[in-house]
Amino acid sequence: MTVTPLPTDRPPSFPEIMDDLAKAWCHTPWAASEMSFDGDAYHRVFDVDMAADVRAEAPYRPLLHGSVLAQIVSYHALASVLFAYTNQHHPVLAALPRVDLVEARRRFLVTALELSLLKPVFETRVPLKLTIDTFTDKWETHRMAFGVMSVEVAGGKHTARLEGCVNFRDAVDL
Repeated sequence: MTVTPLPTDRPPSFPEIMDDLAKAWCHTPWAASEMSFDGDAYHRVFDVDMAADVRAEAPYRPLLHGSVLAQIVSYHALASVLFAYTNQHHPVLAALPRVDLVEARRRFLVTALELSLLKPVFETRVPLKLTIDTFTDKWETHRMAFGVMSVEVAGGKHTARLEGCVNFRDAVDL
C-alpha cells in the first residue's frame, strides 16, 4: 500500500480521501461513487450489488440488508470525518494535531452504531447524508475528541446514529 500524505499546499479533496480509503478496504458488494459536501452535510452515493447474495436456495427480492447498511454507513462516516478533519470543518477537529491520511485513519474509530431500518430499500444506488451533530474536545484530559453523527439513508428510508472518537492517547510525539 502506498502512503498518501496530506498535501502541503491544500487539504485533500473528498475524492482523494475516498481513493485512499479504497486502497485500504477489502472487497465488498458495494462501491462508493458520487460525493459532495454542502457546508452542512457530507453526501455520498453507494452502488450496491443487491443480488450478490441471492441464490437458488434463497430466492427473494434483493434489498439493502442491515449488515451491508452498517458497512456503508461506517465507511461513509470514516470518509466524512477524515474530510472534515483534513479541511478543518469543525473547530474541535481543526484543533487536533495534523497527521497524514494513513495515520488519521488509524485514529478515527466508530465506537457505537445504531441503525433504524424504517422502510425497505430496493434501489441499487443508495444515497447517504451525514451530519456531524457534536464533537467534544477532551484533549487536555484524554488526548481524544468524541463525536456524534447522524446519517440519513435513501432519503430517510433508513437512519443511523454513530458515535466515535479520535484517539491520540498513545505515544505520538505531538
